[in-house]
Amino acid sequence: MFNNTPLLGENVIFTGIQRSSEASDLVKRYGGNAVIAPMIATKEIVSLRDLDLLQSLNSYDWLIFTSQSSVKAFHSKMVKYQLDASFFTAKIAVVGTKTANAIENLGLSVDFTPSTFSADIFVREFPTVASLTDRCLFVKGNLAKDTITAGLQNDVNEWTIYETVELEENKELIKTLLMSEESCSIIFTSPSTAEFFHRSIGASFGYENITVCAIGHITKKFLESKKVSVQVMPDTYTLSDVIVKLAEWKGRVQ
Repeated sequence: MFNNTPLLGENVIFTGIQRSSEASDLVKRYGGNAVIAPMIATKEIVSLRDLDLLQSLNSYDWLIFTSQSSVKAFHSKMVKYQLDASFFTAKIAVVGTKTANAIENLGLSVDFTPSTFSADIFVREFPTVASLTDRCLFVKGNLAKDTITAGLQNDVNEWTIYETVELEENKELIKTLLMSEESCSIIFTSPSTAEFFHRSIGASFGYENITVCAIGHITKKFLESKKVSVQVMPDTYTLSDVIVKLAEWKGRVQ
């Protein structure tokens, strides 16, 4: 077991979007310095198709959400067109507890969550609860891979509801921290954050003096494709579990 402050003196850099302070508070509890420096932001996509898609939702058997960002954009459209939970008859499948919580906060219920918070596990386990004849609508961002659409044998339509854009404003802060003599850990929450970091910072700075943390095996796989060693990846894919795993790892190597 590690000591009470295994992250003492550690800059823990969050490169993704944080929707709560739970993980950063945990960093502080372990003695570290939580640096909120997202490299991405999300922006709702407004389309002429929005109203038609909303009005046709009940023609689908399942709605699929894989991120809190998709739920946030979906909620925005619900508000705009004055729809509430009583309107929906389709079942809802999600990836991840935070995504599930976001859906439930809208007054909707979650009918399926895979055992591991990942799209590839989703396509493996979804057939246990859905019929092959079930129609699905995948509510997604512009950078979502085709894992779900290509992996399911169901009729899956896509609704690209938000886009991910790269933020420039935090790059200099991250570079300054990496050039300092202070110890740094970087948390990557998705392949997109890892890709943006690698392209704009990592490829030139290197990773030798950084503790690299990945929230899941897909993000880890992307980093390893760039010859980057990942020291920390939790069994459960949440930010708080990343911090717990990081604290355990730091406690062992100190």
